[in-house]
Amino acid sequence: MSDPSSSVRDVTDTLLRSLREHVLDEAEPLAGLLRKCLLLGAETGSDALRDWARKELNGYDVEDDVPEYRRLTGVPISMDSMSGNTWATGQIINRLQLPPEAQEYVSETIPMRQPIEELEKLAGQENLSFQTSALTYAQTLWNAKLGPFQQIMGLKYVMSGSAMSGILGQIRTQLVDVVADLTADTPLSELPRKDQVDAAVSHRIGSVYNTTIHEATGPVAIGTKAKASAESLSIADALRLLDQVREAAAGVSGTDRTEVLDAVAELRAAVEQENADTGDVVKKIGKLRAIANKVGVASVTAATGGAAAALTELAVSGAFN
Repeated sequence: MSDPSSSVRDVTDTLLRSLREHVLDEAEPLAGLLRKCLLLGAETGSDALRDWARKELNGYDVEDDVPEYRRLTGVPISMDSMSGNTWATGQIINRLQLPPEAQEYVSETIPMRQPIEELEKLAGQENLSFQTSALTYAQTLWNAKLGPFQQIMGLKYVMSGSAMSGILGQIRTQLVDVVADLTADTPLSELPRKDQVDAAVSHRIGSVYNTTIHEATGPVAIGTKAKASAESLSIADALRLLDQVREAAAGVSGTDRTEVLDAVAELRAAVEQENADTGDVVKKIGKLRAIANKVGVASVTAATGGAAAALTELAVSGAFN
C-alpha cells in the first residue's frame, strides 16, 4: 500500500525545488512562480504566503495596504492648457507646481494595484499615461483660480514602462528572499513548518497580507460627509465637481445651457438617492458626457470630464451599493 504522506512530500519537494531553480531565471514569468507559492502556502497551512501570492496575482483591492515596492514616487504630470487662443499640450510639471489647495489631493506616491500579469504587459510599453479622480479634482480646483480666458484642459500622470519593470524586479527579489529563507534550514524533501513560512513572509515582505479597513477620512472615504484623501475622493467631492460643471454652464446660452443643467441635476439626484443605483448613475454620467461634447465649450467639457471621472471611479469601487 502506498504511503499518502510520501505523495505530500513529493509535491512539496517538487514545489520547493522548482521555486528555487526557476526564481532566478529572469525569463520565468512571475505569475507561474506565485501560483506555486499558492500551492506551497496551502501545503504548509501558511495564510501569509497564500494571501501575499493571491494579492500579487489578482491585484490589491482599494481597502488593502499596498506594499512599498508597489508605490511610485514623484511621477511626472502632463498638463494640457489653454490661454486665450493659445493651446499648450504635454507640458510636464510636478506635484509642487499645483496650487497649494490642490496639492493635498495629489499624493506624492501612487499605489500600483494591478495584477502581476497586467504589470508585465505595462512593462512592455514604452510610454504610459493614466488619470485618477484625485488628479481630476486638483484640476478643477486649479481652474477655479484662473481667469475667464485660461483653462487647464487635462492633467494626467506619465511615465515609461521601465517603472513597471522596476516593480516587477522588486517583487522577484521579495520572492527570492522568501525562497532562500525557506530552503536555508529545511531540506527540499521536507515540508517547512507553518511558523517558518509565516516568519519568512513577515521578515521579507512585511504584514502586507493583513487587510486594513480605513475610516471615513481614509483612502476609501465613502459618504456625502466623508473627506477626500490623496488616493480617493468622496461622494461629496464628486458632487462639488458637478457644481463646477453647473458654474461652467453659466457661460453657455440657450437650449445648450438648459440641457447641461438638466443633466447635472438628474445625475446629482441619482447620486444623492439613498441606496443609489450604480447602473443608473453610470447611465446619467454617460448622458452628461454626451451633452457636454455636443455643446463643445471647452470649460464645460473639462469640468464634465473631471466630474465624470470621479463618479465613475466611485461607481467602480462600489460606493453606491
